[in-house]
Amino acid sequence: MSDREPESPLALQLAVRVEKVDPPTTAAICAASILATISLLEDERSQADGPWHGAVAAWNGDRIRKIVRRGRASAWQRAQEPDGVTVERDGAEVRAFVPGPLDEAPDALAKLQIQSTPLDDVERVDVAPEGTGLLVAVTPEFDMSWGKQAAQCAHAGQWAWMRSDASIVERWNAHGRPITIVHPTRRLWSSLVDTAPVRIHDGGFTEIPAGTMSAIAWWSTDLR
Repeated sequence: MSDREPESPLALQLAVRVEKVDPPTTAAICAASILATISLLEDERSQADGPWHGAVAAWNGDRIRKIVRRGRASAWQRAQEPDGVTVERDGAEVRAFVPGPLDEAPDALAKLQIQSTPLDDVERVDVAPEGTGLLVAVTPEFDMSWGKQAAQCAHAGQWAWMRSDASIVERWNAHGRPITIVHPTRRLWSSLVDTAPVRIHDGGFTEIPAGTMSAIAWWSTDLR
């Protein structure tokens, strides 16, 4: 038996700005988490000759684990110091940090809480929304904190972006990268799962059982 300590898993960590007054909605956080993840992956510093490339490539070739933290006031401002990319969408600000071992996060990031404080109550819909862009649906089969939902949506959005034809992504970019987060009823979820090209199964590290289909993604008809 080896006496070596197991290596800390690689993770892309996301920080969400959640102030006490006028916090963002869960849907906005999920959409911004998708954009932050994609923005970090496409950043020139993440490319082959960039300083982030080794870390991003090592993480992206593994389990693409994501951890979502929350910060406010001065703690949020300090969290802008470690390497990463911050985006805003619909009132939600999210920063994606360069991936690294989970137990080696910079102090400014490690001090942010992982536990999600309750936000808005999501409204379940029984009809799939129409519109242009990337659509991501969250499973109604299990309750998840908004932080967990954000991580699962970021997985789904990342896979849709990485695995789709360049022409689809170009059209999405041209429209301003619209994203719709869907919280479906069980009936609608069942029908969406049948046709969604991207399906995310959770690793079971937190909140929900391993193998749970946690989120799905698809492109609007006009982009395909």
